[in-house]
Amino acid sequence: MCKFLSCDWGTSSFRLRLVNQSDKRVTSEFNSDFGIQKAFNVWKDSKANDPQEKQDIYLNYIHEAVKELEAISGQQLNTQLIICSGMASSSIGIKELPYVSVPFDTSGLGMEMHVIAAKEDFNHPLIIISGLKNDHNVMRGEETQLIGLISQLPDFDGEGAFIFPGTHSKHVYISSDKIVDFDTYMTGEVFKLLCHHSLLSNSLEENPPMDSEEKITAFKQGLMHGSTKSLLSVLFNVRTNDLFGHLDKKQNYHYLSGLMIGNELRNLINISDKAIYLCSEEKLYQPYSMALDILEVPSIKLTPELVSNSVVQGQYQIYQQNFDHEKRIFLGCF
Repeated sequence: MCKFLSCDWGTSSFRLRLVNQSDKRVTSEFNSDFGIQKAFNVWKDSKANDPQEKQDIYLNYIHEAVKELEAISGQQLNTQLIICSGMASSSIGIKELPYVSVPFDTSGLGMEMHVIAAKEDFNHPLIIISGLKNDHNVMRGEETQLIGLISQLPDFDGEGAFIFPGTHSKHVYISSDKIVDFDTYMTGEVFKLLCHHSLLSNSLEENPPMDSEEKITAFKQGLMHGSTKSLLSVLFNVRTNDLFGHLDKKQNYHYLSGLMIGNELRNLINISDKAIYLCSEEKLYQPYSMALDILEVPSIKLTPELVSNSVVQGQYQIYQQNFDHEKRIFLGCF
């Protein structure tokens, strides 16, 4: 059975998976926190100026990750095709690729890609997938997830808003089977900065998940404040909640989470012409799912398992749409 390697390389994380081509089933997986930013820092510290030396640093790490995956899977993975999406195509990645402008077909046809041929010290053909842009925004990675998700939604009618929670949450809008617009919300990054590098850090204690009524009540309170008021006007409530004894530090952590998520989702409250899809992996599924219900935003909540596998599905969908028969033969068993 033919296989390929799926590489999802984000700013702060790296994931390499062995995938069955026939059913897109992941059979083995290797994860690390060696994100693109760390790889870029290694290159900067090396003081190498040759672009080929920069590329070699990235490819060397992928090569080491393949060895780890071989140990995990018990299989020899020499010459396997690698399809890579995420920040690998960014200015700090393996090779910067131009963004493709929206509107963009949800089939994946027309995506910008780059092929690095196999060589003696890196015997894998490597396909790098680019990202999308509109007139005020960019994304790399979520478009691949979205394409993979839609390929698994047989009843999708070509219209919808897809919510991808994260460090930089994306709200992606689909019309007539095309990605027509999207917005970025720095929810996760700002939340982390406030928790660790602001005055508010002294008034809260990190303690996910929401596993008590007290935490859930604090989250709901923050959610309603964040969705109805200016964020800058209510952030200091985290401080006064602590000073006045309204909430303890653990509850305050979830109050701040509610503030941030409520402020992000407030624009969805009045959307009535599109189905809204929550596309969250396990870590953020609970707070976002709860938030949509509390705010009475009708939504379709895709399972974290489906979302987790969407990168694999999207990578292969884009590959199929953009390589003709001769190129497939050249690259291997596809």
